[in-house]
Amino acid sequence: MTNSHNAGGQTEEIRSRLNAAQEALRAGDIDRALGIAEDALASGIAPLNFLTLAAFCRIERGENEAAFALAARACEISPRNVDALVAMGTCLAKLERPAEAAAVFDRAITQAPNDADLHFRIAAALETAKEYRRAAEEYERAFVLEPAHADAAARLAFLSSTRGDMKKARVAGLKALALDPRQAFASFAVALADIDEGNFDAARLRLLDVIDIPNIGRIVRALAQNILGDALDGMGRTAEAFAAYEQSGEAMHALYAPPPGATGETALARSRRIAAFVARTPAERWSSARRGSRVPCHAFLLSFPRSGTTLLTHVLAAHPKIAALDEKRTFADSLDLAASDGGLSRLAAMGEEELETYREAYWKRAAAGGFTGAQSVLIDKMPLNSEILCVIAKLFPEAKILFALRDPRDVVFSCFRRRFAVTRQNYELLTLQSTSTYYDATMSLSALYREKLALPFFDVRHEDLVSDFENQTKALCAILGVEPDPALANFAERARAQNIATPNAALIGRGIAPERKDQWRPYAQYMAPVMPLLAPWAAKFGYGTD
Repeated sequence: MTNSHNAGGQTEEIRSRLNAAQEALRAGDIDRALGIAEDALASGIAPLNFLTLAAFCRIERGENEAAFALAARACEISPRNVDALVAMGTCLAKLERPAEAAAVFDRAITQAPNDADLHFRIAAALETAKEYRRAAEEYERAFVLEPAHADAAARLAFLSSTRGDMKKARVAGLKALALDPRQAFASFAVALADIDEGNFDAARLRLLDVIDIPNIGRIVRALAQNILGDALDGMGRTAEAFAAYEQSGEAMHALYAPPPGATGETALARSRRIAAFVARTPAERWSSARRGSRVPCHAFLLSFPRSGTTLLTHVLAAHPKIAALDEKRTFADSLDLAASDGGLSRLAAMGEEELETYREAYWKRAAAGGFTGAQSVLIDKMPLNSEILCVIAKLFPEAKILFALRDPRDVVFSCFRRRFAVTRQNYELLTLQSTSTYYDATMSLSALYREKLALPFFDVRHEDLVSDFENQTKALCAILGVEPDPALANFAERARAQNIATPNAALIGRGIAPERKDQWRPYAQYMAPVMPLLAPWAAKFGYGTD
C-alpha cells in the first residue's frame, strides 16, 4: 500500500474507498462514511485523505474533541493542506475557540486565496471572536468572489447594520434577499435600516414576513420578534411593542434554559452567594500589601449592562495616554476563585506569591487583548466584573473603580429590549422580572463592596456625560491623573474603526447626542410589577421615585 498524499498516485482501492465514503456522506449516512474512513486508517491507507474525512464525520456527529485530534494529525502530516486546515479550524470554532479558528483559516486562505467558502468561514470565526471590522471585510470578500453566496451577503448586511453602516446593510441585504428570500438576517438588516430612517411600518411588515416563514427556527423567530418590538416602539404602539419584546425574551429564556437536573450555578445564585460570603468575611481579608498594576493608573469600569460603560470606554480611549480594554476576559484565569465558597476562602487567605501568579495571568490576558503598556492609564471595562470586585481588590489594591450609573429603570428596560449573545450572565436579561432581580442583586453586592473594600469608587452618571461632556471628561481626566485632551471630543471617529461588542455599537460611532431620558416611562404600566425592586435604587442614585 502507498501512503502518497497525491490523488494521482492513489491506488484503485484507495479511490474506491474514498468514493464509497463520499457517496455515504452525500446520502447523509455519516456512520457509514466514518466507518469506511476508520477502516482505511486502521489498514494504513492514505492517512491524510481519511484523517480529514474522519474528522469531518466526527464534526457532523458533534464529537468535536475526537474530530480535533484527527484534524491535528492531518495538519502534522501536511501543514499546508487546505482540507486538513479547514477541519482544524472548524473543530476550533465548534470548541468555542474562535480566535484560534480564524488563525487556522488564515493559513488555509494563503493556500487558496480565492476560495469564497474559506473567506466565509474565517468571517464567521472573526464575528464570534468579536473582531467585527475584519469579519465584515471577509464576508464582503466572500461575496465578491462568489456573487451567488447569499449567506455571505446576509451576514455582511446584518453585521453592517449592527455597526451603524445602514447604507451597506440595505444594499447587501437586498442583494441577499434577491438571491434567497428566506435569508432572515438580510431581512433583519434591511428592517434595521428602515427603523434607522424612521420607516417603521416598512420594517414591521418585513419582520412579520420573517416570522411567518415556515420552519424558520425558534431563535431566528425570537430575534425577529425583538426587532419587531423596535419598529412598533418607533410607531408609538407600546402595548404591541412590549408584547413583542416579551415574546422574544420568553422564547429565548425557554430555549436556553438549563436542562432538567443541571447542577451548574446560575449567575443570580452566584451573585447572592458571593454577597453572603463577603458580608461575613472581615474587610481586611480582601486587601494585599503588594502593588499589582504595571501602569501608574489602573482603573476598572464596572456596573451593569446598558449603564453607559461602552460610551465612556470609547470616550476615554481616545485620549493618547489612556488604553482601554473593551470586554476582554482578563480575569478568565481567576474566575475559579469566585466559583465556590472554597475558592473565596482560598482567595481571602492567599499570600503574595500565589497572588502574583494570578496577576501574571491577568497581564498576559491584557496583552492578548491589545494592551501594550505604552500608555500611563489602563481602563479595563467589563460591567459585570462588578461581581468579582473581591478578586480585583486582592490582586490590585491600588486600582480605581469607575462605576457607571444610569437611571435603573432605563437600564433594566434597555437590557430587556436589547439583543445580547446568550451567556450565563446574559441569560438573566431575557425577561423583565429576571433582569430586575439580577440588577437588584448586582447593585446590592456592589454596595456591600463599597463598605468592605478599600478601593476608591468614582461614580460616573451617564446622563451627565451626555449633557455636560466637557466638564465630565475634565473631571474624569483628573481622577485618572492625565490632562484633558482635544482628542476626547473626537472619540466617535476613532470608535467607528473599532470592534464594539455591545448592542449600541451603531450609536457610539455617531458621537455624543442628546439622548431621550426616561425611555422606560411609556412602558410604566408594564414595568409596575418590578418597580419595588428598582425604585429604591432609583432613589439611592438620585433619579427620584416618580
